[in-house]
Amino acid sequence: MRRYVGVAATVLATFVLLVAMARTSGFLLLPLALVLVLALGYVGVRIVTGAPSPYHRIASGVFERTDSEPVRLSEATPCESCADREGAGERRVSHREFVFLGVPLVRLSTTRTVRCELCADPLGALEDDERDAIDRELERGR
Repeated sequence: MRRYVGVAATVLATFVLLVAMARTSGFLLLPLALVLVLALGYVGVRIVTGAPSPYHRIASGVFERTDSEPVRLSEATPCESCADREGAGERRVSHREFVFLGVPLVRLSTTRTVRCELCADPLGALEDDERDAIDRELERGR
């Protein structure tokens, strides 16, 4: 809870500064207050409802996260690195998001890739005692 006191103080100080700046120009006060109330209300509802977030509670800024799931390579889904069309693989979906107080607000971009087992984790393939990465690459060439 003590960590949130610093964040809340920073948000409050920023709001006070914006209000002071808006008082000099007048017309900015209402839109700034409305945007701040809506943003904090949205983040507050997301925190209270306990919607799971992959980010830390005080994370703010642009972050990237990657989700992966196992797939079988085929003619329709070959490896994008080596064009292998057989065996096990992995589909990775990378999301670049703008996050405020641990809540993803805007998804900036999404990238989807399919990789074979060797291209997805080259070091893990070296741990295979029966076939190492060189053997697998030679088998692909045949």
